[in-house]
Amino acid sequence: MTFPYTTSTIQPSLVREGDLRHLSILFAATVLAGCASPTVVQTVKPGDTGLACAQLQNEYADVQKFRDEADKEKGMTGGNVVRALFFWPAILGTMSNANEAISAADSRKVHLANVMNQKNCPIPGQPTLAPTSTPAAATAEPKPADRKS
Repeated sequence: MTFPYTTSTIQPSLVREGDLRHLSILFAATVLAGCASPTVVQTVKPGDTGLACAQLQNEYADVQKFRDEADKEKGMTGGNVVRALFFWPAILGTMSNANEAISAADSRKVHLANVMNQKNCPIPGQPTLAPTSTPAAATAEPKPADRKS
């Protein structure tokens, strides 16, 4: 029996072995990047009450960044497109995780704001109220002659 093909008639492969390896790595990186999810912050940390005002303000700003990142995950991102193409139920998980991260960040901000209020620290993003002075005329009691009986 003769084999109809000889080595001279076989076409070389269009994809080389090294190219296939690079393509596999690129695909794996894309899938892993698509699985990234927002960070769910811890609402209360053990050392919160011992922090100075500047440290509390830094924590507050960091939590706001985490919240903003989680909010962005709810939109049309590259990761969400990958999830939609390969496994659409993963989008539901991402949305749920993003909502959980936003809720945790909001709770942490409230906790930090309470600690800052206890220490009389200014809260980032909120206007600071100057102490109001009450005019003497407004606080003085009416004179006996001004009272009507």
